[in-house]
Amino acid sequence: VVELFGRYSGETALVTAYLAGVKRTIISEVPFDIERLSDLLVEDKAANPSNYAMVTISEGARLLGGEMVLSGAADAFGHRKLGGIGALTGELLKERTGEGIIFQQVAYLMRSGNPDSLDLMVAFNYAVMAADLAMEGASGRMVALRGGTYTSVPISVTSEGVKRVDIDELYDAENYRPKVRHVIGKPMFLY
Repeated sequence: VVELFGRYSGETALVTAYLAGVKRTIISEVPFDIERLSDLLVEDKAANPSNYAMVTISEGARLLGGEMVLSGAADAFGHRKLGGIGALTGELLKERTGEGIIFQQVAYLMRSGNPDSLDLMVAFNYAVMAADLAMEGASGRMVALRGGTYTSVPISVTSEGVKRVDIDELYDAENYRPKVRHVIGKPMFLY
């Protein structure tokens, strides 16, 4: 069980599962049935010659009928940290399957990795585009990738709402996996 960022959007877990070849992913937008997930993971493990199965899970994921898992003491504003669904899911999976479970909370480990060539290319292109916007005297705009194309958009898009994965287009909610054929070249979320 690998827990990743994703309070309200399962984008990080979905993309990570897709890129790493993880068969199952649980996202914030779709509450999950632990019995169904247990059955799928047991099948995945049995079908894998290396005898293991993996699942990625967004930190904001919820069990069917459950709430987001919060941890720690409340801060000065009464907010508690989000997280712990991965560990809880691991415990529930172990109870139901009798299998050993390894839980890894990736979150900040993911942020501290070295950038790959795509990361560097995007950062370089964003920097050049931002400089071009500044030299043109454009204001109130930010650089973005939309539909696989570099562009600039009004900065007001940041307040258009919470990002959400387009479930119908990008997620198989019955089998808890990305719809791989739809991932390439599509925006991963809706506003």
